[in-house]
Amino acid sequence: MKVTAVGDCGIDRYVDLRADRPGGIALNFAANAKIWFDAGDRISVLTALGQDREAAIVEGTIASLGVGAFVVKGPGITPVQYIDHDATGERVFVRYEAGALAQHRLTGPEREILRQSDVMIATVFTQIADFFETVADAPAAGLRALDYCNLGTPEDPLRYVHRYAERFDLGFFGLSATQSALIDELEAIARRAGRLFIVTLGSQGSLALGGRRRIVAPAVAVREVVDTTGAGDSFAAGFLSLYARSRDVAASLARGADAAARTIGQVGAFPAKLVPWPADAPAEWTALKRH
Repeated sequence: MKVTAVGDCGIDRYVDLRADRPGGIALNFAANAKIWFDAGDRISVLTALGQDREAAIVEGTIASLGVGAFVVKGPGITPVQYIDHDATGERVFVRYEAGALAQHRLTGPEREILRQSDVMIATVFTQIADFFETVADAPAAGLRALDYCNLGTPEDPLRYVHRYAERFDLGFFGLSATQSALIDELEAIARRAGRLFIVTLGSQGSLALGGRRRIVAPAVAVREVVDTTGAGDSFAAGFLSLYARSRDVAASLARGADAAARTIGQVGAFPAKLVPWPADAPAEWTALKRH
């Protein structure tokens, strides 16, 4: 099985630790897919990086994971996500710089890679909306999954959901159990489109929407929450590793919960060395700290 994660491979810049580590939604997914998919499956990322110190960190990590790579080196920086944490270990996203990824558009050979994928997962968010549009237009004969990192824009809060629901087989959403009205609205969209929506709710578990009834699964308890960064990406990898073959939603939700629990007990979505900031790191990096 060929599995391709499209989009953000970059740097998670921890402003509280004064250190970087490789991350990004596509790379987080791929690293966990190597664990949860079958050993014979080929896991790859398709992304755009800059030509900077950060790109070298990301490329070295991709190689060490044994993940296939379709990488374009373009103008602009390698994507960077600035992250802080609150007292409970919950991540606090401070700022995101899409860099080279925002400027990239899929090429013919990249479209062919997606066409040949048995499973592809992409992410939509505002900073890369133009790049993502070329991903959504690419042909794909296999299972197409979409992580709705943003549901829409301030002017149209569900713009991306309405626009892309019918163009992908299933969608992933990270929400709170308190957002019941929004969950009801997503369920109505999923039913109209005839699609499956998976909603993760942190410690409250997960839901599958779109069928006659909701399927509910509990979260897996962990001793200590160290860092929730990448928990949703890990969940998606666990879920799809089973769903792509079985279409068993309930069992796939349970496997996704196992994958997420494994992630939140460590820094980042997968084991990787923290890279201390250089001595001449810009003062603005530290100034972003939100505690």
